[in-house]
Amino acid sequence: MKSIAASNTANPAAGAPDDDVPTDDLSEASRLALDDVRRLCQTLAVELGLTPAGIQLYGSHVDLLFSSTVLLRPRQVLIRATTDPASILALDNVRAEAADRGCADYLLVSSHPSQDEQIAGSEHVLDAAGFIDLCRRSAMVEWPNRRPRVRRAAYQTARQRAEALSELDVLGLAWLPALARHRLPPTLRHSTVTADEWFERAVFCVITTVFRVNGHRLGSASRGKRVGDALLWWRGRLVLLDCKAAYSGYRLGVDDERRLLDYARQRQPGYCDSEVIDCVVLVSSEFPTFDADPKRFVERRRRFQEAGSNLACVRADDLVDAALAMLQAGDDTRRAESVAWHRVLCQGMVTNDRLLGACRAAIGGP
Repeated sequence: MKSIAASNTANPAAGAPDDDVPTDDLSEASRLALDDVRRLCQTLAVELGLTPAGIQLYGSHVDLLFSSTVLLRPRQVLIRATTDPASILALDNVRAEAADRGCADYLLVSSHPSQDEQIAGSEHVLDAAGFIDLCRRSAMVEWPNRRPRVRRAAYQTARQRAEALSELDVLGLAWLPALARHRLPPTLRHSTVTADEWFERAVFCVITTVFRVNGHRLGSASRGKRVGDALLWWRGRLVLLDCKAAYSGYRLGVDDERRLLDYARQRQPGYCDSEVIDCVVLVSSEFPTFDADPKRFVERRRRFQEAGSNLACVRADDLVDAALAMLQAGDDTRRAESVAWHRVLCQGMVTNDRLLGACRAAIGGP
């Protein structure tokens, strides 16, 4: 399990957690019950792309079996989760168990710091520090009362999507939920590109490839000025796309709003029949301020409408579901061109039902 155990060597500045995630959690990790550690291990493994295949409970540890596919060949992986400090004896026991089960790989995960120098640096051991580091980076772990806990809805969604994504994902769809929450997924853990830039790239790729929308990325200079990430256009309509990676969801600030409004007022010749930005579209993990108080969104949207444009918010998870619906519908990608985006975006706070409904109408589904 090199890919998991090595994750704690990733650049801590890339996709770093927001301020609401604690920075010193080893003491809290040592207080976790074995069942908590088991749930977190399952979640981290699923986020890595493994598929749960079995579980065996013991007094002081839990054995988790996973399957993965390498070069179209299935293989078994054993992860032993324990609240005891890791030791060379415990590692030998895991190795023997993995051999008996015919597993291709194995990993010992401990939530307690170890003093055993013989296991230091082992690629088959994830110590407490590495375990907590992965929890910090995970898009499926939350931190109530300074303790890591699985975001169950996110975990269940990831499990449901796993099979479809393994067959259809060539665009980074599986990355989007993590990137939207400013987390580098395990596959990108050594990337020198930040999570927010990966998020922008992935969203642009999905929109222009799966949905066949024309687009032009504005580039790093424009991104530094915070005036949006790309221009999109279809059927004579011009849209400004702004992707915002945020662990706890994006809150549209006054400065961002002013810059976007200024840009929305400018004419953009040369892209389509219209030179006017029809709508500013925000894509993020969540929009907690607007969800908590819908009137605030109405007020913000009114200012964009007064500037001759509009405002819409789309959740990254909903965009993944919509893209999967299109990809699963068959090989005729022309149907994506008939998605009624103007009807989707006119909802403002775009819901999953509205987005999926437009996709199903385009592909002729129920």
